[in-house]
Amino acid sequence: MVGKRRPRKPRITDEQINEMMRLRRQGKSISAIAQATGCHRQTVRGYLRERRGDILADEVRKQVLIDELRRHLDDLAQFAASLAHRLPVHNSPNVKRDVEAVFAPLWGKERQAIRRNKMLFESLREHTGEKGWWQAFKEWEQAWDACNRALEELQGEAYEVVHNLINQKAGLKEEVERQSSKERDAMGMTVDDVLWTVWRASTSDRPVKDPNFRIEDNQVVVDTGSRTYYTFRHKLSEASLGPDMVGVCKLSFETLYQSFSDKGICEMLDTMKKKIEEIDGSLDPFILRPQILRTRCELCPA
Repeated sequence: MVGKRRPRKPRITDEQINEMMRLRRQGKSISAIAQATGCHRQTVRGYLRERRGDILADEVRKQVLIDELRRHLDDLAQFAASLAHRLPVHNSPNVKRDVEAVFAPLWGKERQAIRRNKMLFESLREHTGEKGWWQAFKEWEQAWDACNRALEELQGEAYEVVHNLINQKAGLKEEVERQSSKERDAMGMTVDDVLWTVWRASTSDRPVKDPNFRIEDNQVVVDTGSRTYYTFRHKLSEASLGPDMVGVCKLSFETLYQSFSDKGICEMLDTMKKKIEEIDGSLDPFILRPQILRTRCELCPA
């Protein structure tokens, strides 16, 4: 009589094995894994022993990814802080550098550092999208370039206005030319001084009304009621000071002060300040880190 065959044990599937490993990585006991997968405890123990190397490799890989992600977060947070602090606002009537020159210190000097920082810049944009700080950055960039153009036009106007006014006074023109040399451009210094006076008065908290011009200590001084400005930082000889020079300063100041306002330079400066504040707020680590964790970029660990 032929005995009954024992029923074959059900074949352990790859899905069951993967589930065993997953539960083990979560710290589950052998009994809990056996109950969850429907396998005998000895079977579970055998497969886990067999796959111990894979489990350890997975743990190492997981820890490496965690470390890389933490490093990525720290790199982006540090770069974001540097970016916000690098954005300037014009603080003089002189034409400033273009945007690329402004960011040169942020990129660094070494080729490797430049490449790395530019990649972080793109990574930051990818994580945060085209809105938020990026939109504010583009608006700051537009205001910076527009202000550069306006100041360049103002400088050209200043030279033309001062030059024409001085040339109308023959004696004054000769005296200014006499004081010029290879090392000293009296006409250029006069233009610079008038421009600086216009800048300080235009960016003051109070508007200028009925300014009073006078000569004091070999300098032409303008009193705006709330502040006093020395139009000539470079002292001229007494021969060049008098009603004619006071008239030149007064007319050039009034013309350029109005031009400064017409060009909207103060509004551009305010826009830059506001956009820098928006960027600084958007790149706050408490706001930035959750955004990075919810998105991916080319530099994110795989």
